[in-house]
Amino acid sequence: MGRTSDAKERLIQSGMELLHAGGYARAGVQEICTRAGVRKGSFYHFFASKSALGLAVLERLHDESSRLLAEALAPDLPPEGRIARLFDRAAEIQELFLTETGAVRGCPLGNLTLEMSNEDETFRLYLTRVLRETIHHIEKVIAPREESTIMAEAILSLLEGAILLAKAENDPAVIRRMGEMAARILMATCSSTSPPP
Repeated sequence: MGRTSDAKERLIQSGMELLHAGGYARAGVQEICTRAGVRKGSFYHFFASKSALGLAVLERLHDESSRLLAEALAPDLPPEGRIARLFDRAAEIQELFLTETGAVRGCPLGNLTLEMSNEDETFRLYLTRVLRETIHHIEKVIAPREESTIMAEAILSLLEGAILLAKAENDPAVIRRMGEMAARILMATCSSTSPPP
């Protein structure tokens, strides 16, 4: 009996790599198949369209993002330490890209949000859900604070902005600096909202 084909998994991995490297629009089906070592006919056996593969890639990225958040925001540190660690993990990922490829690649979910939100409503809605889940995870770390949802939105905005700037400058160090800033903002917010003794 032959082994179960891993062609679908290879197509998803190939799609992830090409979408992250050059964006959705530049990643053609033939290129995805060639990179995966899969015939084009097999692609359409697993996926009805490139968009269907794109959504499978989004699901995989969502899973990876959830694991990263769980690790970075684990409750073994005070809130500001956990938020700083989230930025550190993001910096480590970009440092790895820089070492392996010579370039900071940016956040794949952030890149797809910038590229696809005005192009495909299904992608936009999925990406919005992922971003809102991320905000919810951050909010659980920093609550109870006044306006904790807005604060969580601000922290995610600072993180994604830092990754974008790191990509523009090809330097992940900015992500760590913004992590330190996010921690300081949290500490200042906590002290300013604490009741007097």
